[in-house]
Amino acid sequence: MATLDIQIAPQRASAAGVDLDPSRLEFGKTFAPDWFVSEYRKGHWQNSRVEPLHNISLHPAAIVFHYGQSIFEGMKAYRWANGKAALFRPMENARRFMRSAERMAMPPVAPEFFVEAVKALVRADIEWIPREPGSLYIRPTMMGTETAIGVHASSEFLFFVLVLPSGAYFKETGSSSAGTVTVYVAEMTSRAAAGGTGDVKASANYAISLRTIEQGKKQGCSQVLFLDANGRREVEELGGMNVFFVEKDTLYTPPLDGTILPGITRDSVITVARDLGMTVEETPVRIDEAAEKIQSGRMTEVFACGTAAVVVGIRELVFESGRRLTIGDGAAGEVTRKLNSELQGIQFGRIPDQYGWIDLL
Repeated sequence: MATLDIQIAPQRASAAGVDLDPSRLEFGKTFAPDWFVSEYRKGHWQNSRVEPLHNISLHPAAIVFHYGQSIFEGMKAYRWANGKAALFRPMENARRFMRSAERMAMPPVAPEFFVEAVKALVRADIEWIPREPGSLYIRPTMMGTETAIGVHASSEFLFFVLVLPSGAYFKETGSSSAGTVTVYVAEMTSRAAAGGTGDVKASANYAISLRTIEQGKKQGCSQVLFLDANGRREVEELGGMNVFFVEKDTLYTPPLDGTILPGITRDSVITVARDLGMTVEETPVRIDEAAEKIQSGRMTEVFACGTAAVVVGIRELVFESGRRLTIGDGAAGEVTRKLNSELQGIQFGRIPDQYGWIDLL
């Protein structure tokens, strides 16, 4: 386990003069000037610190390059109207990070240490949090760094955290209100199989989806919806988000059966939806049955959710066969808008947090 003793480098780079307008920030491209980093050697984490961000020097034979031993998390810090900064359910990210580490034969990062590392870095770069609807995206990562060729778990690791001032994840959705995106349905390729790593945030999960995502982009799609690996044509999740289908006052979402990432936003959506009087069913959803209901008007909304985009409507499904299926009138539906408003209201401090999800810095 790691110590909570985190050293803070004295030099700070000011955000003065930096354009942090959320409408002009491209997601994932702007980095705050500092990072958190700690090395795992001889059985424990050491030299934990916040320092100016710099390149990493690794031997070309580092385990991560050859065998993909790497995990990460995604979370955000929000600037409230009163100037305070808030994290949303950081302990859940910490616990999921620890589960991912265990599955990938990596050393644990104690949840308390994980959260304190994130807080130390956000406090150091707090002026880099954009105003609403922007946020500070946080990317904790761990990778195997031992110099060795041979299929085995690394004995040395690097745990680091980056922070990125960010605007909308999907540019086409614009502001904090729920927008919509077009989604490509992957019918010939799958993301995960039973017994694999689909339920943890292993970097390899995302690498295998990149080709399909590029195929979707050629069809004008922003994301890809993956189906199960067993040929049942059951919906699983998007490339980086969970998915919900709305029929009357009931939400349907695939169950957590070991191939789907247990999204923290997904869990939050389920909790809020039920408190708003909606029924949520975690049950298999067959894409063909869902398409028939959408076509007939019985299923009126489909939305995706995740840390980066919160809740976003899906306006159209594009199948590999070329079929295009518009959902409702193509705009974000009432349920999608309501859930997005409730979650962002809690995150930005406009709505009281009755769940204990907010951690103020």
